[in-house]
Amino acid sequence: MEPVEINAGRYYLRQLRSDDQLDDRPALTAAGVTAPSQYVARRAREWARDESYAWVIAEPRTGAMLGEVVLGTDGTIEVWTSPDDEVAERDAVAAVARFAAGALGLVVRRP
Repeated sequence: MEPVEINAGRYYLRQLRSDDQLDDRPALTAAGVTAPSQYVARRAREWARDESYAWVIAEPRTGAMLGEVVLGTDGTIEVWTSPDDEVAERDAVAAVARFAAGALGLVVRRP
């Protein structure tokens, strides 16, 4: 499946990027990812192979990465935000859960 962007109210959910327009690698490094280029590439492969679906939780005006939410094909949702932001986490999980149920027929659960 091609990556799907989601409007999550005060946040925007989009695929990870590392291009001349937007680069999430510095935010990934700050979050503890040791190989951010490979991480971005892996997430793109997972979308293409329908293995899992990952979205950046982004600030809508700048596109800055605030965290990530990942939907597994079994309906599990994992999320992190930096700094810890309960509102961003709640809104992102709710938006992905709606997408999972409506578009993929998945019942979502937190691990």
